[in-house]
Amino acid sequence: MPRNPKNPRARKRKSPPPQGLSAFLPAAVASAASAFDDPEGPALRWVKRLIGLLLIPVCWLMLEALFVLLEADTLAGAYWKSSGFLYFGGGCLLWLALFYGARCAPMMWLYVAGHELTHALFVLVFRGRVTRVHISAEGGHILTNRNNFVISLSPYFFPFYTAAVIVGWSLMEWTIAEVSKPDTVWLYGLIGFTWMFHLTFTLWMIRRDQPDVDQNGRLFSFTVIFIANVLLICAMLIVASPTATFRGFGQSLWENARTLYPRLIESFSEMSAALPF
Repeated sequence: MPRNPKNPRARKRKSPPPQGLSAFLPAAVASAASAFDDPEGPALRWVKRLIGLLLIPVCWLMLEALFVLLEADTLAGAYWKSSGFLYFGGGCLLWLALFYGARCAPMMWLYVAGHELTHALFVLVFRGRVTRVHISAEGGHILTNRNNFVISLSPYFFPFYTAAVIVGWSLMEWTIAEVSKPDTVWLYGLIGFTWMFHLTFTLWMIRRDQPDVDQNGRLFSFTVIFIANVLLICAMLIVASPTATFRGFGQSLWENARTLYPRLIESFSEMSAALPF
């Protein structure tokens, strides 16, 4: 692994050595795994396993809150009949058709590019430095002097291309605001297309050996990724729906959390009473 160029400032600050964050397709995992060994000790990994166990009820609560949001504000509120929702669904279906019917090397390259650029973006957010970015259809990696679980797991919950579409659309609206106003249904369609790109590749790749996931432990990584993605879906529904609110979502989540353990105890008692012995 290459080292950072030496300079007086680097000697004074004693910068940590660069670490590798990677996205590998199956063929590249075996040959490159040794370059991305887990930098964390066993004690921290056991702590993360414990946190992962504690996050399992949170996963259930988030799923309940999502179902309440879908039923009360999307289905009952007839939002699913709106043009924005239909364009969003159309974008999702278009990507699914491409993913399962025409998956190819350029798509892999786009996924790896988004994956590594997301790593790089979150490194910068945490005030780190990126010294190298490698992208190819077979896999990729970045070299950085900073890493944590948010940085390493960020590509699995942050839809890079969806964020790029939203930023690009906002800039376009700001640029041509005085000339014309583009129809936002196309924005919904692009969000559906790019978000489904993120979701399908995340589900497809996470089942394979990924150093990002293994580094933090699978239980911890999966629970964090699940919670973050459900939160993202809920946020998109709330922003798009004319009836849903963040306050209502928070109240629903709190009510579900408050009654979770009483409901579990009641369900366990009912199952125990139904046993024949």
